Amino acid sequence: MEQPVLDDIINRLLEVRGRPGKQVQLSESEIRQLCGASRDIFLQQPNLLDLQAPIKICVSVLVVLLNPFDMSI
Repeated sequence: MEQPVLDDIINRLLEVRGRPGKQVQLSESEIRQLCGASRDIFLQQPNLLDLQAPIKICVSVLVVLLNPFDMSI
């Protein structure tokens, strides 16, 4: 995908950010191009992260309160 086309799609999506109810019309071709570009970017990223201990994991209190018996967290 050409960078100017991708930039145009992203800019159109960002223009309506924070404006509930506002929609952006994207063609099927644009959506496919955006998904393809996103896929390429994700595939370039490493599968594993090289992290150093100690690691702090933060969980949303709201999630814990709303799902007290959900053990999958």
